[in-house]
Amino acid sequence: MTKFLAVVLLTTLPAFAQTEQPTGKLPLSDREQVKSDRAKAAEEEKSSTAARPWDRDAEGKRPWERKNSLPSAANPKP
Repeated sequence: MTKFLAVVLLTTLPAFAQTEQPTGKLPLSDREQVKSDRAKAAEEEKSSTAARPWDRDAEGKRPWERKNSLPSAANPKP
């Protein structure tokens, strides 16, 4: 019986001596992760405007950023 108690004490005392690990930052929820990813992507796009010249026209605008221009007077529609 004494051997059993010695084994139990020797195996359980180190387990009780362990401290709780600090958690640090809490994990982000899915919504917060998406918002964070979108904010990072927007920041990258703002800072790298000249990094992708192949998708811009002569004015530096992308095709979907162009304003709809009025038809010119030289080419009136019938």
